[in-house]
Amino acid sequence: MPRYAISSLRRASAGVMLAAISTLVTGCSDGISEADAAFVTTGTPPQFESLRMYGAAPDNPAPGSGNTHALGRLHQGCMAIIRAGGRDVRETVILEDEPGPSFDLDVTRTSDGWSVTSDGLTPPSTDPVGFRTRFTHCVNAIRDKYAAEPEKAPFK
Repeated sequence: MPRYAISSLRRASAGVMLAAISTLVTGCSDGISEADAAFVTTGTPPQFESLRMYGAAPDNPAPGSGNTHALGRLHQGCMAIIRAGGRDVRETVILEDEPGPSFDLDVTRTSDGWSVTSDGLTPPSTDPVGFRTRFTHCVNAIRDKYAAEPEKAPFK
């Protein structure tokens, strides 16, 4: 099996494990303020159908490699469903060099606006300024990823 396939398999396994753990703790908190919810709804591009922020496990360094960067700390994962060209596109980015804890957030377009919730391990209420910075970085990283592929980019 090629090395890149093994790495992808590890990431997928880590994502499934993280999702299972998150499912166990769902409902622990709904720590998002009205001001943070308003910030999110204002800052979510109209092309997004949903946005999810979550803690993502870092790649495991090879034993003995000396790479201990961010050992034991979750990275910020960001996933958006984007309406582009009459179809939905799922885009994921991992912010690896962000200081501080990762945040949990679910934003979904509804018939009357947006649903904004946080039922994860690290709700935005723990650090509103850090959360807003991370949210902005997530949205910008997804937009930048699309800008690198102009034929897909729905953003102007």
